[in-house]
Amino acid sequence: MIGKDREQAGDNNQDLYCMKVVGHRGAAYDYPENSLTAIRNCQSRGCNAVEFDLALTKDGVPIIFHDTTVERLTGEPGTVREMTWSQLQELDISRNHPLREKFVGGEKIALFEDVLSECIRNDQRMFIDIKDKSMEIVEVILDAYKKHPSLSKRAIVTSFNPVVIYLIRRQNPEIVCSISFRPKIFSRTCYQGLEGPGPARYSNPLKHILAMVLDCLHSWALPRFTYHVLGLSAMLLHKDIITPEVVRKWNERGVRVIAWSVNLPSEKLHYSRLLRVTYLTDTLTGEKSAESNLPFTAN
Repeated sequence: MIGKDREQAGDNNQDLYCMKVVGHRGAAYDYPENSLTAIRNCQSRGCNAVEFDLALTKDGVPIIFHDTTVERLTGEPGTVREMTWSQLQELDISRNHPLREKFVGGEKIALFEDVLSECIRNDQRMFIDIKDKSMEIVEVILDAYKKHPSLSKRAIVTSFNPVVIYLIRRQNPEIVCSISFRPKIFSRTCYQGLEGPGPARYSNPLKHILAMVLDCLHSWALPRFTYHVLGLSAMLLHKDIITPEVVRKWNERGVRVIAWSVNLPSEKLHYSRLLRVTYLTDTLTGEKSAESNLPFTAN
């Protein structure tokens, strides 16, 4: 199970899968993010663990897409939840990629089912990051695990929303889950360690105050009892808040720390060699191998 101490795993436990690197959105700097091509590139580069984002279309089709709108990737206007699958599948998600010239013919948005099938076929581990805010997404996850029982040993479901994780595990405790966390997640649109919190998420003062209160409650409760109630196996933490003390305390709780997103070579050395944590990365450039001495099983 994720979160086992390395000492418990031992050198003689040869059947444990070892994971050092996870392709964040399929290593999005190298290939169009969340695309089947990106997933396949990870596999060909020896990165046998990928993270991708799950969303729903207007007509309830599960797709792999990160943003609430399509503009950043496609250059076209539109909100994912207000567009049908037939509309979305016409878009080229490689249009604004810095390496777009090498993607002849462009790249299409992938279906959730197609990505699951691809990863299972390639023997890749998966981090399924839930982006949709509706409760319909819970049934999508449950149905996927019914259709593909091997997911219980090969996938982790993660979300910033603990309510979604609670609803999933209440109905199927065999699903391995984690919480993604960064400071000010409810009140601010982004966060960087040196720069601090980004712009306010809400312009309405009352909503902003309520969001800040929720941030405080969430930050206080998560390491005290939320993780236990949810039965978390891992914490996906923003890289700028991870210290040896943070790793140690989560290890004591039996919860494994995974860093996101780590892209600079110097940072990769820091997190893998000093802190000895798995990291999500947007690029596999410079990665010698996706395997290390960090045990990973999802069962």
